[in-house]
Amino acid sequence: MKTMKEDIIQQKIRRELSNLPIDTEPRVMYLMVEIRKVLEHENRGGLLRFYCDWVVHTKMDRNPAQDIYDRISADNVESSQIISFSKLKDELKKFLEDRSLPTEITNTHWESFKSKLIDILVDTPIEKKGIVGSFFYRKTDGVSDIEFGFKNSDGSIKSLSRIIE
Repeated sequence: MKTMKEDIIQQKIRRELSNLPIDTEPRVMYLMVEIRKVLEHENRGGLLRFYCDWVVHTKMDRNPAQDIYDRISADNVESSQIISFSKLKDELKKFLEDRSLPTEITNTHWESFKSKLIDILVDTPIEKKGIVGSFFYRKTDGVSDIEFGFKNSDGSIKSLSRIIE
């Protein structure tokens, strides 16, 4: 059963989604924080929750970041989905649909939202305790060319993939 707090938070999310596109860092962060609150009330995890947490930290080095680190390190289809945002987009759409909230942000407005989300995430590495280095996003050529890589403690960078979506 939904609490009054959850209902108020969902009203805030609906209000934010009624003014598209969400194309500034503060608006992306606000939306992700409000979604995080709902997920926290529901005690739910998943990739959407991870990204919601990611936008508010200076580095991701605790659970579930450790799990995400391992999944990205596996360099398989699942890690590609995490890096390319396809799974995040699917989870966000389901989150909105389950609450009868507008889903246009996951369709016609996805690119502008994703671009500003990446602008936030480029400053926040995913690290694992005991491993020297971190995963990161980096814009290499504006919006269309995004690099995901691993930075070693000596500053050297290993590019893991280029994302062009």
